[in-house]
Amino acid sequence: MKKSVISLLFLLLNVTVKAQTGGGKQIEDAKFQIVKASVEFLASDKVTFKEAKQTQCADCKSYKDLLQFVQKNKITKADELINEWKDAELDGNASNLKKSLTNFKDRIIKKISTGSKSSRKKLVNYNSYESSLDSIIENISISESIEDVPDIVKVQEEPEPVVKPKVTQPEKIMSEKSSESTSFFAFLPDISKDMSYSIILLLLVGILFLLWVLRNKSQTMERNSRALQDQLHRSGSTEWQSKNMSNELKAVQQKLKIAEEEIAILQDNVRAEMERNERLSAVPEVEQPVPQIVTSPSEPSIKYARYADQGDGFSVQELLDEEDSETIFELTFLSPNTAAFKISGNQNAQRYALSNSPYFLGKTSQYDTFPSGNSLINTDIPGELKLQGNKWLIVKPIQISFS
Repeated sequence: MKKSVISLLFLLLNVTVKAQTGGGKQIEDAKFQIVKASVEFLASDKVTFKEAKQTQCADCKSYKDLLQFVQKNKITKADELINEWKDAELDGNASNLKKSLTNFKDRIIKKISTGSKSSRKKLVNYNSYESSLDSIIENISISESIEDVPDIVKVQEEPEPVVKPKVTQPEKIMSEKSSESTSFFAFLPDISKDMSYSIILLLLVGILFLLWVLRNKSQTMERNSRALQDQLHRSGSTEWQSKNMSNELKAVQQKLKIAEEEIAILQDNVRAEMERNERLSAVPEVEQPVPQIVTSPSEPSIKYARYADQGDGFSVQELLDEEDSETIFELTFLSPNTAAFKISGNQNAQRYALSNSPYFLGKTSQYDTFPSGNSLINTDIPGELKLQGNKWLIVKPIQISFS
């Protein structure tokens, strides 16, 4: 009896393990077939995946083969879907197996053929694709996986060994049985042997269930950790791109500011040149030669001016008797109504003139090249002035050069 019960216990455990193993294998195979059919359906969408050359993956026996298939046919983002579907948890219990697979199928169809992707339902092979998923689910049968278990009834019906008690030694037989029973069930409470085996079986099932729960928890925590790391990586990349764009924007703004300053200087130079040309075209040529310098005892023959304050001439009241570091022009009187003028030889005054050459020299002088800050101003031909009221009008500008 004892050996029969022990054999029954091991057979029950074998049935349970094989049923779970067979069911788990079948559900994983069915899940893979559903994922494979879905990837092949995506490959048939020529509008989205124009470079896909194959729509069937006959040699795909694993998820690794599927990943190589989508990479070869350039089915973008399909590798992410495969990894997501591969890690999906399904209920392997016989009572919930088909329901779990049906829910898995519905999630995939919703993922790839709803919303912005609803146009895929109009593909000619959509109905056959959906029918193939239903066929995969319908072909699942848990009972098939248990057929390999040996017949329990046959084990139970094996004849028990018959012990023929010897009448002459009853005390010895009782002693052997009692000793054997005590050594085998010494750790059990004083209950029936069948109940003991049931308790052991329940404990084993509980331990297996606890291990299964812990495994699922570990996988969930691992997925959450990967998702958090990906999010942190994307956040850091976005922050770096923002800083890089900000630095580039500052550099562009600095270059734009420099360009605006250069344009403003060029505009001043062009404006001064245009005004000088207009003034020269409006002033008639002086036909009389410049007379010799005539000095007058009543007033100095030479005076100085800081700039052409009248635009096209110098105010009489602004002329100075002595030069300083800002008197750019030197005026020499030739007669009461005529005078010649040139650039002062004072280097400080010349540096002052070059600090804003379009303003100080643009309307009074003619020159062929633009000066630099360290140039010296040479008067090649003095300019001519004519007295009109209280203003010495510029008749001819000075011709100058730089060295």
